Amino acid sequence: MDKVLIVGSWAKEQATIENIVNIAGSKAYVYMDTPNPGIMALVNDYRIGDLKDTKNIVDYADSISADLVLVTTASPLAVGLVDSLREKGIKVFGPTRSAARLEYDKAFARKLMAKYCPEAIPEFGIFDCAEAAINFAKEHGWQVAVKYIGLAEGLGVKVFGDQLKSEKEVKNHICRVLASDKNDKARVMVEEHIRGEEFTVQCLVDKDNIIPTPAVQDFKKLLPGDKGPNTASMGSYADRGMLLPFMSSSDYDNAIKIIKATLKGFHDQTGDTCQGFLYGQFMLTEKGIKLIEYNFRPGDPEWVNTLLTFKGSLLDAVGALIEGRPYEWRFSGKASVCKYIVPKDYPEKLNSVLPVSFDPDLIQKIGAHIYYSCGRGEDGVLYPGTERGIAIAASADTVEKAAGIVEEAISTVEGEFAYRSDIGSTGQIEQKRVKTRK
Repeated sequence: MDKVLIVGSWAKEQATIENIVNIAGSKAYVYMDTPNPGIMALVNDYRIGDLKDTKNIVDYADSISADLVLVTTASPLAVGLVDSLREKGIKVFGPTRSAARLEYDKAFARKLMAKYCPEAIPEFGIFDCAEAAINFAKEHGWQVAVKYIGLAEGLGVKVFGDQLKSEKEVKNHICRVLASDKNDKARVMVEEHIRGEEFTVQCLVDKDNIIPTPAVQDFKKLLPGDKGPNTASMGSYADRGMLLPFMSSSDYDNAIKIIKATLKGFHDQTGDTCQGFLYGQFMLTEKGIKLIEYNFRPGDPEWVNTLLTFKGSLLDAVGALIEGRPYEWRFSGKASVCKYIVPKDYPEKLNSVLPVSFDPDLIQKIGAHIYYSCGRGEDGVLYPGTERGIAIAASADTVEKAAGIVEEAISTVEGEFAYRSDIGSTGQIEQKRVKTRK
């Protein structure tokens, strides 16, 4: 494939483009909504525009005679970009709007799984009135998670005892979600709060074919020790091989079984098939593996971990999957760590600036890599917008050694920023092991 168009703006797109350019040797183009400096340095050409503007994206793909389009971000999928590209006869790897419902319609995804793999989900309810939703929460002792049905749009998931500190806050948030839902029939999902250790498994899928990647753990809490408010993610790590330190082979296998059951159930119920980058966020609990949610695109920053140690061509994997040929991932056998540098007032204040300076050559010499989840203005300032900032990642023989490389690289960054120093540390990893043995 000579010309590949990637749709998306952030670190996961930069990592994808690196593989396409440096490993596959193809020409990369990107449609993004912000001037990402890491991406701009890699591609042959780019266009900046609204990621929900399907006509503009299709026109750009047509104008460059794209051989393949990879859609790696959520918002254009929810408005049917893949459908529009296929109607134009442009080859694309990604889910149709129907399949993308697994991400943008949480009620649809939960109902599907309740029918085809009920053991993999917590008890839940979907409500169109506040009174019924509040009664469900009360019946569960207020130990619930409150979820917006569609794409989060800033609301996200709020959990009792974490973001919701009292019964009153649970009630108020349920009412807020119902009032904020822009659908014709406002709904909110309330489900029992499950506890355990989270992990992510990302896959390439096409119909009933699946190519899974190693498990990754990301850390959404702002502060060390998993404290503070939730963020989009402050970083992640992956161990050598397919498992994380606290996982067994059966844990990973059960996660894959859940994904396969979901794909089969989706086909049986709708007659449609799934294709694209499917991201399953799971939790290892006392009652087994539970699915928290699906995203129909790579994770950020988890995809950075995956591609940092992947030794093959992503385009070869996509091609093999589409053509029904067997494919086996080749990884370096190294662990990886990724940490985000964010504005000091993140996430309380978005659309801020990241006032930092660093020497990319020095960071590269240390053995680390820089990935941008921000734009750079004409004034040279980094603008994360509603994203985070910059990710610094490294691979090594152990998670701890990779974390040490990242720490050394971060020590060279000057300016005001926040980050989590504990990600990938010996203490953190041992804590996860002990927690899951109890």
